[in-house]
Amino acid sequence: MNAPSSRPLVSVCIPVYNGASCLEEAVRSVLAQSFPDLEVLVFDDGSTDGSWGILQGIRDPRLICRRNTRNLGPQGNWNQAIGAARGKYVKLFHQDDLLAPDCLERQVATLEEHPEVVLAFCRREIIRPDGRKLFNRGAPWPDGPVVAPEAARACALRGSNLLGEPSALLMRNTVVRVTGGFDASIPYLVDLDYWLRLMAHGPAWYDDRALASFRVSRRQWSARIGMGQGAEFAAFMDRLAEGPLRGQPLARALGRAMGHVQGLLRFLLYRFI
Repeated sequence: MNAPSSRPLVSVCIPVYNGASCLEEAVRSVLAQSFPDLEVLVFDDGSTDGSWGILQGIRDPRLICRRNTRNLGPQGNWNQAIGAARGKYVKLFHQDDLLAPDCLERQVATLEEHPEVVLAFCRREIIRPDGRKLFNRGAPWPDGPVVAPEAARACALRGSNLLGEPSALLMRNTVVRVTGGFDASIPYLVDLDYWLRLMAHGPAWYDDRALASFRVSRRQWSARIGMGQGAEFAAFMDRLAEGPLRGQPLARALGRAMGHVQGLLRFLLYRFI
């Protein structure tokens, strides 16, 4: 499909690889947004499970589907996707997640009202592979701005990414361009690493309403890489020693310990869902 001629306000970028089981539901949750001024850019990374055929069956002028001639892997495909975004705001959306109908409307309003804010994030519903709700997951802040050192310290003390998965965030594209792409050298923290790099340019804004649903499944890339969560969180604490956790050795030490605790809890969750 050809891209619309006018520039949309929002680009929702969906990297896809073998996501046939939930892909149509995920894409339609984006197309059903109450905020209509968007483009939906889908990059299929050589799926072998029928994902491409599903995409071809969804008819909407805002949907633009491209298929990679070679497999780029998650980091390459994520960066290709956000690099193609034309909108003022960008959301990287997972192929099996869901958006509440007013997610973009609320997050765009936040970024329009607060030009100093670089990203908006929200509470999420955690859902089973069949879509049934497991629980809500939020952040330990009230609605409003959060700065990078505060976010990094809270994530360290919990041993977890409290800002959330990509589907739950909307980013300011001008800051994305300055920040560059995702870095998967510490795979499990690829998203939190990027959020904190964005926040070097300004605060984030938290909305305590559940506006996105994150689907847990043992087939996910995040589930596979999450088995080494404890060791990777420890390595990430070392990285933050030169950034937002500079001069906070106790927070980094607690982060290393809590990363292992959260890794065990994550293993149990994925084992028994």
